[in-house]
Amino acid sequence: MPYGFSVKDLGVARAGKRSVSQLVIKCKDVISALAEIASKMAKHDINILSGSIITEPDEEIGVVTMFLDLTGLSITVDQIVKELRALDRVLDVRVAAREFSGAIVNMGTYVTTYLSRMFNWLDEAFGTGGHAILFNMGEHAVRPIVKELKERGLRGRELIEAFLVTNTIIGFYRYEIVEYDEEKLKFVIRLYENFECKFFMGKKDKPMGHMTRGALTAIFNEVYGKVFEVREVKCIAKGDEYCEFIISPR
Repeated sequence: MPYGFSVKDLGVARAGKRSVSQLVIKCKDVISALAEIASKMAKHDINILSGSIITEPDEEIGVVTMFLDLTGLSITVDQIVKELRALDRVLDVRVAAREFSGAIVNMGTYVTTYLSRMFNWLDEAFGTGGHAILFNMGEHAVRPIVKELKERGLRGRELIEAFLVTNTIIGFYRYEIVEYDEEKLKFVIRLYENFECKFFMGKKDKPMGHMTRGALTAIFNEVYGKVFEVREVKCIAKGDEYCEFIISPR
């Protein structure tokens, strides 16, 4: 990233002597809204370091995420938020990351680290019982998500990928679909930097993606109407490069 800006494992990015913040902006009529937002930034000489735009298909509402460089400027991030919220096409603005003593704390990524520590406690305190709890948590949490995606008209692989993309966007992991055979009903998915297992990296002799297995089990069961088994055959917790899950009917 520019200016030596780098993201750390805990969701803390060192900004050095620069003042950096991250905004998440929900807006309608995205293209026009972006023009208004860019105009505000230019007015205050704010440099946009990086960003992303996510829009729903066939909808005019989108979410814009951007890192801003406020170095040497008199305007504060709270003042920027106030000005952006006043724009007609902006529906909401929130600060996703703030600077504390030269560091940027990204709230979404920080949450994944907090959860990883909770998983570690469950493993140490309850062993396989804790693993079962995590599996059931993943399984039950995903069912309403699948229902919502179905209501949006998604089916099959498109629905599975929508789920994986959403989790990628919020920082849970990066994914790769290695095999997707709908005739044989055999699927292989790799997750890189899976948040559930990052805390354990290289510390375990067994896979630790129990909640992830539960989530994948539920989503494939719901999408294909069969009972699937999900096996984690590789895991960063035991020193592998990625977490790999094989999904097949029982």
